[in-house]
Amino acid sequence: MGTVGMTRGFFENIQEAASHIVDVLSGVLKVNTIFVATNDGMTNVILEAFNRREEWVVRGSELPFESSYCSLVLQDPTHHLTITDTAAHPLTCSMGVTRELGNRFFVGIPIMRRSGETFGTICIMDDPDYVISEADMKTLNAMAVFLGYVVDLESNLLLQKQKLNDTEQLKHQLQIEKERAESEAMTKTQMIALMSHEIRNPLNGILGLTDLMRTPDMPDEHVEYVNMIETSGNILLSLLNNIMNFNINDTGKTVVQDDPFDLVSTIENTVYLHVAQAMDKGIELGLNLEMNISQVFVGDEAKIGQLLANVLKYAIDSTRAGSVLVRALVDGNDLDEVGTLLLHVKYTGRMLTSDKNLQAFNTLDGKFSIQKLVGTNLGLAVSQNLAILMHGHIEVNSLGEEETEFQIRLPLIRHWELPQLASIQQRLKGKRVLLVKAPDILQGVSSLMRRWQMDVHMTSDSEQAHQWMDEGLEPDVAVIDMGLHQAHAVKLVHELKSSAKQLPIIILVPYGLHIDPHEAGIVDAVLTKPVRQLDLLNALSAILH
Repeated sequence: MGTVGMTRGFFENIQEAASHIVDVLSGVLKVNTIFVATNDGMTNVILEAFNRREEWVVRGSELPFESSYCSLVLQDPTHHLTITDTAAHPLTCSMGVTRELGNRFFVGIPIMRRSGETFGTICIMDDPDYVISEADMKTLNAMAVFLGYVVDLESNLLLQKQKLNDTEQLKHQLQIEKERAESEAMTKTQMIALMSHEIRNPLNGILGLTDLMRTPDMPDEHVEYVNMIETSGNILLSLLNNIMNFNINDTGKTVVQDDPFDLVSTIENTVYLHVAQAMDKGIELGLNLEMNISQVFVGDEAKIGQLLANVLKYAIDSTRAGSVLVRALVDGNDLDEVGTLLLHVKYTGRMLTSDKNLQAFNTLDGKFSIQKLVGTNLGLAVSQNLAILMHGHIEVNSLGEEETEFQIRLPLIRHWELPQLASIQQRLKGKRVLLVKAPDILQGVSSLMRRWQMDVHMTSDSEQAHQWMDEGLEPDVAVIDMGLHQAHAVKLVHELKSSAKQLPIIILVPYGLHIDPHEAGIVDAVLTKPVRQLDLLNALSAILH
């Protein structure tokens, strides 16, 4: 299914915008409760809410406006309201909501429309001992400004649709609205640039301070806190970059470069950037490349990497347990000048939408509307635009109840084949390999070595490896996976070294696993999984010279 142009802004509606902002703030601010409320002067409605430890505020709950804290915030909509202890403060101590919630720390920021009207509030709550930083206040203010802009944008888009359906008598008015929409498009660009500047400055300060806070004798608990701050800051920085990239792509200012580049390394490096994120979630991240590292292609390396990174991040975020597998190949004969890069990103999980919305996206053939999907995620919107700019497209398919796959197609031009790497691969042809590895989805070194026409004997059973050796197998090199079982793998390495002292051994170490330096010293090479093609090729070349 090909992609189509999007006709809306970043979000489908105000509810989605509020959900996104609360999600971002929950990663930056470590308060217990964050919520966005709207009101009509009579009733205060909780549009979206997040509770970290205890549930204090519930999404969709309503309260008479005068009985809510939000009414106090909007008494003076030009300033925010900060109350360090609601049970002790004269404005809140006698309110019914205080008796229900108890003494709390509270900050409320008004959400203002361009007309000067108030739409609602962004509020946070925690225990009375909570101290909010100046940088966090700037972030809250910037998000309130941004949500006010989205409210105006949604209102204007609705107004335009209504007027487009009017009679001929409204043609003159429609022309006026067209000019107004063009003016608002310019305001959108200016607003995005302003928001980026206002948030990026304090954010860079936060990220810079995390490096200064780290010391060699820092307790593990404090290291974890610093890492959480850094991770949250990087998430928000990524959001800002996606917003700016989407704005640049949307205005047609992006230029696609056509330069020679190493496609295999680009894909491998992009996947490696997300290995730690997947490992933290307990997700298995796999990579299968059905292409040769010696080939050089012409295209825009940076944009291909950015496109894949956004889709891969979405897949990891959507996977709570299971795996994410990236598979890549270039369609067409090796002699063809033009080929098609096929990237498949399959993950265990549904899309990050409610079940109701998910059913609405689903079509009879099991595919999802990519237009609807990118409306829920800014990174996917950027990837969609990049695919179109590079004359490609993105599809997303449901493979069952709990499995989804993105399919990315991009045209590429073959440039040349590196003769040095091709000659190394030729030299490896026919070499015998004993491969003892864990059964997993990670890029199989077996498929790489078989592509180089090596004679691979693969098993996940160390006893089977011994039996082959007893039956007369004389491998030129042994490749042992430490992920099989570290104690068994180390024992097997020592046994192979003692029985065949000249047998070279390469060990594969899962990302994040540290092995004993003494054990590493008795082998010929140590490679980290997922194994990069060039690393494996260089190791085999050095050992089998």
